[in-house]
Amino acid sequence: MNIENAERRLYALWGEIRDLHSVKDLLDWDQETYMPAGGVEARARMASTVAAIKHQRLISPELRDVLAVCAEAPQGSVLAAQVRCAHLEVDRAVRMPESLVRALAEASAKGGASWQKARAASDFALFENDLRHLVELRRQEAAAMRDSGNAYDAMLHRFEPGATEASLVPLFRELRDALTPLVRSVAESGATVDESPASGDFPEDLQERFSRQLAAAIGFDFDVGRIDRSTHPFCVGINPTDVRMTWRCQANDFRSAVFGILHESGHGLYEQGLPAEWIRTPICDAISLGIHESQSRLWENHVGRSRGFWRWAFPRYREAFPDAPETDVESLWPLLHTVRPSLIRVEADEATYNLHVIVRFEIERKIFTGDLEVEELPAAWDDLYEELLGIRPGNAAEGVLQDVHWSQGMFGYFPTYTLGNVIAAQLYEAAARDLGDLEGLFAEGEFAPLLDWMRERIHRHGGRYTAAELVERATGKPLSADDLLAYLRRTTEEVYGARV
Repeated sequence: MNIENAERRLYALWGEIRDLHSVKDLLDWDQETYMPAGGVEARARMASTVAAIKHQRLISPELRDVLAVCAEAPQGSVLAAQVRCAHLEVDRAVRMPESLVRALAEASAKGGASWQKARAASDFALFENDLRHLVELRRQEAAAMRDSGNAYDAMLHRFEPGATEASLVPLFRELRDALTPLVRSVAESGATVDESPASGDFPEDLQERFSRQLAAAIGFDFDVGRIDRSTHPFCVGINPTDVRMTWRCQANDFRSAVFGILHESGHGLYEQGLPAEWIRTPICDAISLGIHESQSRLWENHVGRSRGFWRWAFPRYREAFPDAPETDVESLWPLLHTVRPSLIRVEADEATYNLHVIVRFEIERKIFTGDLEVEELPAAWDDLYEELLGIRPGNAAEGVLQDVHWSQGMFGYFPTYTLGNVIAAQLYEAAARDLGDLEGLFAEGEFAPLLDWMRERIHRHGGRYTAAELVERATGKPLSADDLLAYLRRTTEEVYGARV
């Protein structure tokens, strides 16, 4: 088989693999949104079957033969990138027995259902056995993946190819050493922010209408996307022409809905901007969850919390919520940048957010060394929150049960949130250098220049480059926490004064 025929066959085979992946995404999305509670057992079997079929396709001798021929493509070519991205999945699948693939898919579906019940009842015991089973299965996977060394690295590579525990520890230590005293200095300063303008009666239907307006304004295309409700907000790209977001809101505070939808819209914009000419091929996908998260955090924080954004959004906010407390942009801006230790990660402010991630990172590391067992998780969680954020959860729902990820077996996912924050700040600074006064553009409702910049530097490449290569190509420098820390110090000092 010559390389041209092998390339065509690769895309045909991968198209079917991608379709099976999309079917699994649809099953997951439906379970989180509209599936009846009684459908869990049947859904678990469906997920197991689809996962097994996809696994069979990934390990097929024909696919491996085709990839071997395509590996002769010139280095740096699109085809070489296709082969590299394909191997990220194929090499992993080859090491995984089908029985384990089926077991993980079924356990994730059941785990998601039991987590929802446990969270609603704030009772960890309702989830403990399913979580223990998921941990054991992932430990088996880690053993299958690694030749030697670190089991946690095998989990990280599922979401952030190339990341290692050893590479993340110094980054997390730098952030912890910088952010812990920053948060403490705010508390010790005695400075406060009047948050009453964010409190009031914000009907859910009005919040949804306003949130949809914001998502559309920054570029989310509802002709190929939609919004639904779920317990835990998320975004899934079935493909670039079918992108689904979910959200939740608080009836007495508009910020949760607004920043939640901007966050998920950032994910959605990335999914809608992936290279359509390469749809159903290996590179028509995000190269890493850190890059994916950079897009959500950029639109949520650097755009959505800016004065420029609110100079445009404020009249629309007043129109959407005519009974909201009287305020103005200058009074509103500080309460978008509060620094206050809290228990819920997805509601956390910018300065404390990464401390929430560090809690999860430290716990996951111990799970995969065997130093922490499932029954010990609630106490370990509460102790770390008290150590890092100075507060202790009062119950399991605001503690160890607050996130959906472990119920789906997604160990190794949380560090990508912090990587996303770091990358987002670096990308925003680079875009500002290229585009000039971004806040001036936002004030006029001009979000397309920034979106176009992201489309050109990030979205259109899909998986063609590694995450590290993509960041350096877009910003001109390797990944660094400097821009994030500068941004957090700048906003915190402006809100709380020179005392911090």
